[in-house]
Amino acid sequence: MLISLPADTAPSTMPSSSTSSSEPAPGGRDEGTSSADPLLVAAALEIGHDGAAILPPMDLRIERGTFWAIIGPNGSGKSTFVRTILGLDRPIRGAVTRAPDLRAAYMPQQATLDPIFPIRVLEFVLMGRIDRRRVAPQPRAVGGSGGAGAGGGRAPDHGARGTHGGLMGPPSRDDLQAARAALRDVRAAELERRLLRDLSGGQRQRVLFARALAADANLYVLDEPTAALDIATEREVLGLISALRDQRGASIVMITHLVDDGLSRADRALLLDRDHGTTLVGPAAEVRSAPELLRLYSPLHGHGPGPGPAEPPPSPPAAPVD
Repeated sequence: MLISLPADTAPSTMPSSSTSSSEPAPGGRDEGTSSADPLLVAAALEIGHDGAAILPPMDLRIERGTFWAIIGPNGSGKSTFVRTILGLDRPIRGAVTRAPDLRAAYMPQQATLDPIFPIRVLEFVLMGRIDRRRVAPQPRAVGGSGGAGAGGGRAPDHGARGTHGGLMGPPSRDDLQAARAALRDVRAAELERRLLRDLSGGQRQRVLFARALAADANLYVLDEPTAALDIATEREVLGLISALRDQRGASIVMITHLVDDGLSRADRALLLDRDHGTTLVGPAAEVRSAPELLRLYSPLHGHGPGPGPAEPPPSPPAAPVD
């Protein structure tokens, strides 16, 4: 079922159709985790900046092995949403509950990488292994209303984003094997000794993907993984993303500007539309035909945004001159 949340929807009147009645209350679990439990639950979640929400509240559950497409215009809050559910930004209001066994890997946009930092490819991929150890499970709910940390401020970064921290001592043999295996999986093994800053855009994207693979996560959060890639590399990266779920059983949350492709691959979708004050959560097939989507990308018969403004009619022919 689709859930469309208009701008004036208050958390107390939030529809609950997107979540089951067995959804955990904020605060998380103190007991063991079942393989049927969701990896992450957002309840009446409002995201934003400087204490102000930019979208109405939303409810959603990220189940194990599901593929989510996060879509919407530029500036609609897509990156803020994924940073909030990962705990890198604090929610304005509402709560995010993460499973105790959640292992999240965040693949940021290339634009967030330091363009001059002299780090080699293998060292960068090894950071995925360090992140895996540094990001502690968070079974408790992280809320934005009341108490310390309320108001949507920046939460401490525990290594889930692409920072160039130290390696915290020499890597283990297992870490090296995992990092090199990840590079082989993305056909970038020959880049191991190269400096990250010297790579092409497509090579950097493969290395970013290898860093995420090295984390051996059960949730991969990808921020526009095909941005600024040529068509051949774009298809290659999309194939790697599909393999994460099909071969590893991982959950995928992918921000994408390829609206039709994202909805075709995904089980579930989240549309964020800040200009119209609307969020939409539901099965990807239903989101595809929803009026809230079609007003942004109409007609969506497969294939991205709709046509631009109509061209003016041709001028009538000039009258003959005697």
